[in-house]
Amino acid sequence: MLKHVLHTGVAVADLEKAVQLYESLGFAVHKRFEKPEPKAQVATVKKGGTAFELWQFVDAGHPLAAFIRNHVAIYSDNLEADLDALIAQGCKLVIPVTEGVVMRYGFVQDAAGCCYEIATEKQA
Repeated sequence: MLKHVLHTGVAVADLEKAVQLYESLGFAVHKRFEKPEPKAQVATVKKGGTAFELWQFVDAGHPLAAFIRNHVAIYSDNLEADLDALIAQGCKLVIPVTEGVVMRYGFVQDAAGCCYEIATEKQA
């Protein structure tokens, strides 16, 4: 079942400048990581219950970047079932279930073109 919003993903031109902006707004860096494909530097900033995942792509033309650059991530306690339910409702699976750097996830895109990351904890 889908539980709550984890973060909003945002593409940025300069990660350090974006982090500085969010820090000036009272956000704190929660984590940083590198994504190997599409190659990107990523920082998650949080303030209270709000989080943004900031993406600086090295290869902004990579096919997966189009789905990741702007998205809403939602926590799931049953990843495969929730993805199947969204697909049954007309969403298109654009990134299959993946063991990511931080979480296990899949991406879907709705009919309007909005992208959603459905994510859960990594399997042990």
